[in-house]
Amino acid sequence: MNARELFLAGRWKQRWSLLCLTAVLSACSTPHAPERQAVGAAAPSMAPQAASTLGTQWGEGRESRIYTVQAQRIEPERDLQQLRYSDERSIRQTLGSGLDAQRSILLDRGNVEWSVQDARGLPLPIYSTPGQKNYQLAGKAGERYVLVYENRSSTPYEIVTTVDGLDVLSGQAGSRRNNGYMLQPGAVLRIEGFRKSADEVAAFRFSGKDRAYASHALAGDSRNIGVIGVVLYELRTHEPAAAPNPFPADSKGGYAQPPRY
Repeated sequence: MNARELFLAGRWKQRWSLLCLTAVLSACSTPHAPERQAVGAAAPSMAPQAASTLGTQWGEGRESRIYTVQAQRIEPERDLQQLRYSDERSIRQTLGSGLDAQRSILLDRGNVEWSVQDARGLPLPIYSTPGQKNYQLAGKAGERYVLVYENRSSTPYEIVTTVDGLDVLSGQAGSRRNNGYMLQPGAVLRIEGFRKSADEVAAFRFSGKDRAYASHALAGDSRNIGVIGVVLYELRTHEPAAAPNPFPADSKGGYAQPPRY
């Protein structure tokens, strides 16, 4: 079984949400498949897609701390989705007057809700053709944005995310094999930028394509600018082994304990 690193995310200011770096054990029941298209890379679609006029710039540093836990990735992936982005005018011109507008995308049958928020915490509009999944996010040059994932289920997930074809953790070309963030049951994960270190990220900011991080990174490919990708894997967590206790009854409280179902 191969050792892996995974990351959990949230805010230190909220008691219920922590940003964590996680050591994960990959499932070893199936061999690695040949390398597939980078996560988030542009793929052909029958539904209309607006040509992107925007990219994502390496923005200002923002505090974001991490720590490690143990978990196991369960293959195969539970969901894979891409979200293209451009300016609103271009999207409306491409999709026409009958476009559908929403504020989030449901992943893995609704277990996880994915939205993109601005610096004030307001969701940015996502447009598509009715009945299609040609999701397109409307942004503005200079605007900071945050990727937000809310876990509505009791299942822990690994979230592997790319922006402009680049992995948000490593800055390397996106791949389903890469490590990701851990989204705990009932938690909210906020990914605010490309990770620079164990305690800082470079904020996501919409920019012209010529200023995009992918245009100036060694692993970048300008053909992938204008798309955000996400892959979900279910996780099996591992509780640390407890040390032997010679007097186990002494550690119990003197009051009735709530039931465990």
